[in-house]
Amino acid sequence: MLFVLTLLAGCGSRPLDSNCDGMCQPAGANYPGVGECNAGVCTPTYLECAVQSEVSTCDEACAAQGSVCVAGGCGGNTYALFASLSWCQNPEIKGPERERECNEPIEWQFSSAVKCCCEQE
Repeated sequence: MLFVLTLLAGCGSRPLDSNCDGMCQPAGANYPGVGECNAGVCTPTYLECAVQSEVSTCDEACAAQGSVCVAGGCGGNTYALFASLSWCQNPEIKGPERERECNEPIEWQFSSAVKCCCEQE
């Protein structure tokens, strides 16, 4: 038992469940706290990009990815907009975020891609 404890202590000072066994999908440095592990549970995160021609609400975007939308669940926001799919897929670009209901139409304006806030398993 001492051997196991020594190995665990050598991994650092984080609690063992601090990363939810690596199952969470953090949204990245531009969205701190989004999609991270909190008390052993993955918080909602921005999932894959969706394009305007495929979805009109975040309910649709999350369902297409096998998840459920969480209104205001990503730092108080429901989605982030991007001018193009390539910008949406670039982790260094942060799109403007909006706090809306999941069943409200996405306000595309000049954008053509979106990341919606969805539950993680």
